[in-house]
Amino acid sequence: FAIANDALAALKSKLGGCELPCNYDHVMLCLPPGTGNWVAYAYMNSWLSVYNNDWCLKLSAQMHEVGHNLDLHHSGAGSDPYADTSGIMGFSYGLDDGPLMCFNAAKSWQLGWYAGGHVERDLTFSFWKGDLISISDYDKNNPAPVLIRVASLTGDDFYISFNLQSGINSGTQEGANQVLITTTASSGSSA
Repeated sequence: FAIANDALAALKSKLGGCELPCNYDHVMLCLPPGTGNWVAYAYMNSWLSVYNNDWCLKLSAQMHEVGHNLDLHHSGAGSDPYADTSGIMGFSYGLDDGPLMCFNAAKSWQLGWYAGGHVERDLTFSFWKGDLISISDYDKNNPAPVLIRVASLTGDDFYISFNLQSGINSGTQEGANQVLITTTASSGSSA
C-alpha cells in the first residue's frame, strides 16, 4: 500500500533518518480508515506489521501479525489456513481485549517457550509416561512437562499439549481442557 510506504518514510524522517527499524525490534503501522477491505499483514521473520484502522486495537490481530514477524506460519486445518482456533496463529477476532489465548504447541516449541518443560521423542520410542501440565500452569523455576514433540523422519512432526482453558489461555476457542496433537509440515505450517 502506498500509504504504508508514506508512513514508513515519515517515521524514518521523524527518527532522524535512521534505517528502519532503527533501535526497535518491531514496528506496527496503524493505517487510517479508507485503505480497503483488509485486516492486517506482516512479513515473516521481520520487524514490520501493518493494521487497517481499528484492527490495530485488536489483541488477537496484534499477536497473530507479530507472530509472523517471529517467523510463525498460519495454523490451519485442511485447506483453511486459519482454521486452528486453539491458538492465535489461526483466526483473528475483532475484540479489543481478547480472546486470551496463546500459540499452539508447535508454535510454542518453535519459539523455544517453556523450554524447561520440553519432552522430545521420535517414532522409535513406543511410549512416554508422565504428567503433562498446561502452559498456564508452567513455572520456569519448577518446570514440568508442558510440550511433547514426536519427531518423524519426514519432517511432519507431532506436538502434544494440554490445552487448559485458564489464565493466559482462558480464551482458547478450540479443544479447551483437552490434550491436543498438533502436526507441522516441513513447510512450517501447522494444523
